[in-house]
Amino acid sequence: MSFPTFLQELGKLIHERAVISCIHPRLVAMDTVNELANLNCAYPGLRATSMAAVLDHLDENPAQSILFISEHLQDGTGMDLIRQVQRRDLNHRCVLILTDNHDQTAQDMQDPVLSAVVLDQNIGGPTCVLTQALAAVNRDERFVDPAIHICESTTARVEQLSDRELQVLSLVADGLTNKEVGERMHLAATTVRDHMQSVMRKLRVSSRTGAAVAGLRQGLLAT
Repeated sequence: MSFPTFLQELGKLIHERAVISCIHPRLVAMDTVNELANLNCAYPGLRATSMAAVLDHLDENPAQSILFISEHLQDGTGMDLIRQVQRRDLNHRCVLILTDNHDQTAQDMQDPVLSAVVLDQNIGGPTCVLTQALAAVNRDERFVDPAIHICESTTARVEQLSDRELQVLSLVADGLTNKEVGERMHLAATTVRDHMQSVMRKLRVSSRTGAAVAGLRQGLLAT
């Protein structure tokens, strides 16, 4: 299925809801979800990175919405935003987007404010997890991506990142490719790739998205 066709199919599942994308760091599920925010013209959608922007938008545009919200935001957590949205109107539907190194608890996953929970790496993938999630939302059912695992929290120390690695991670979290990071830092794309592999190893994650989230969680990146 081509990407435009995939978006069209998801658009059919959204029906008459406005689409709000609140995602931080930028690269988390960014392309697919932000494209969804442009599909529905009946009500104004929103692409944002902060809780405040979403709440202001809902004050001005109270139409029933489906919100795609990442675990971390510029000014708070995704769960905090979802709870505030639901206190305003129970007819909104909220989809929480996690990475494989998320820190949500089993209790969080069972919170009725969540309409669906999906892993970033599965959005747009062969499992069509977002299609499944939206179909469940339309049936007023909750959906939890079966690939999500609840991990026990760990206090294990991670290796400190070098100044160069922190620079690379910050640019990657802004959505830049290795080539774009290299141009910005006057480095070869292969050198940027090597730095990111070192960052992922030190942060004990398996993806660029996971590294960006870990960087936010540990206070390594400015919000």
